[in-house]
Amino acid sequence: MEGELQDWCITRDMDWGIDYPGEDEDELVLYVWVDAPVEYVASTKQYAERTDGYDWEAVWKDRADAASQGSDAAPEGGDIVHVVGQDIIQHHTVFWPAMLRGAGYNEPRAVMACGFVNLAGDAFSTSRNRAVWADDYLDAGFHPDLFRYQIITGSEFTADVNFSWETLQERTNSDLVGVLGNFLYRSLLFAHRNFDGTPDADVSDEVRGEIAEATDAVRAAVNDYSVRGLGEAPVDLARFGNEYIQRNEPWKLTDDDPERAAQVIRDCVQLAKACAVLMQPVLPGKAERLWDQLGEDGSVHATTLDDALAAPPATFDEPTELFDEIEDETVKELTAQLEARVEAATDTHESEADEKSAVTDLEPLADERISFDEFQDLDLRVGEVQTAEGIEGADDLARLEVDIGHETRQIVAGIKQLHDLDALPGSRVVVVANLEKTELFGVESNGMVLAAGEQADLLTTHDDAGPGTKVR
Repeated sequence: MEGELQDWCITRDMDWGIDYPGEDEDELVLYVWVDAPVEYVASTKQYAERTDGYDWEAVWKDRADAASQGSDAAPEGGDIVHVVGQDIIQHHTVFWPAMLRGAGYNEPRAVMACGFVNLAGDAFSTSRNRAVWADDYLDAGFHPDLFRYQIITGSEFTADVNFSWETLQERTNSDLVGVLGNFLYRSLLFAHRNFDGTPDADVSDEVRGEIAEATDAVRAAVNDYSVRGLGEAPVDLARFGNEYIQRNEPWKLTDDDPERAAQVIRDCVQLAKACAVLMQPVLPGKAERLWDQLGEDGSVHATTLDDALAAPPATFDEPTELFDEIEDETVKELTAQLEARVEAATDTHESEADEKSAVTDLEPLADERISFDEFQDLDLRVGEVQTAEGIEGADDLARLEVDIGHETRQIVAGIKQLHDLDALPGSRVVVVANLEKTELFGVESNGMVLAAGEQADLLTTHDDAGPGTKVR
């Protein structure tokens, strides 16, 4: 965190919101990020009222009470972890913890901010129908687990993740069909046909060790908030299983060394059961189906990691394949369908925008006039952007170096999300050169770049006025 914490205005002059209980209660409302997070506490209290044995105060208050008495013991209710979108990091790491501390409540142990989900490299846009709706996905015949797997393993939790029909096909066919599904089907089919289920043999030390390492990796992934590691664990274990069965070739051992064949397949069935346990958080539907194919009692959703090494049932029926390949033709059809829909929606959107722009309510003109001398006090100069880069930790701010003829100024502008910063160097802009210096997010700003409208349309010159030219 750079710079000093500053006072925070918690009211807004708006027509909607929770009334501020102060002197100007008829005119001011609370900023939504003051009243909204309180629902986190209220919802757990409400949950406690309808759930036996759940103590909401143990979660939200006990540690704070203990800290005030000189103890740092964790509360019985466990730790608080917030999972949020990356655009509200500031609210959950500055505003909300400050409120909790001031009220004597527990602060979150961790705040995990996830990245955005993009569609084929670009942002989703519901207004332009640039989206894959749940109905689109399900109508195409895809199992929900395929999407879960791609999104969870497609990137690190804190980074953006990209969805497209092509990436769904790639991850499904390579990981789920080629690795996980391949191992499970070939192992269980061989076990059923040759042993009617699980062979009567002990699990080898090698396989027991691999399963133990896999469960340790899952524990570590959970504790490190690595959902990608959690999703990859069963596939990695199945990858080892494919290598193990290929290395030992049990189909050659059934006649020459039946005991050794039984040992290998016993290991493979145990690996399959371990995969079911590890799959459950990310591939719950497929894990349930695999659990049933193994002939297990109870629900896979009630298992723990320790169950990965529990003995499978002695017999089970012939398995079926868990995953199907996604064909190229299917992907082509879905991609074309999406592109056509986006094009149609874009045309409609632009037409409606043109109609709306003709009648839209512009911001009213200022009633008060200023004198020509007051305008002359503004030193407006043509500048040329030399460099442009986003300010780390700031959602909207960018740091620009702008040549204004006499010198190069560092200017902070709220254009990070609205412009391609890499394309700005060389652009001409209009700068307020005699504005007082200020500091934004720990970065000094020496001037102001002028822009029009909510989309920050940068003001520039019609011809080639050079840097430093005064705007009159």
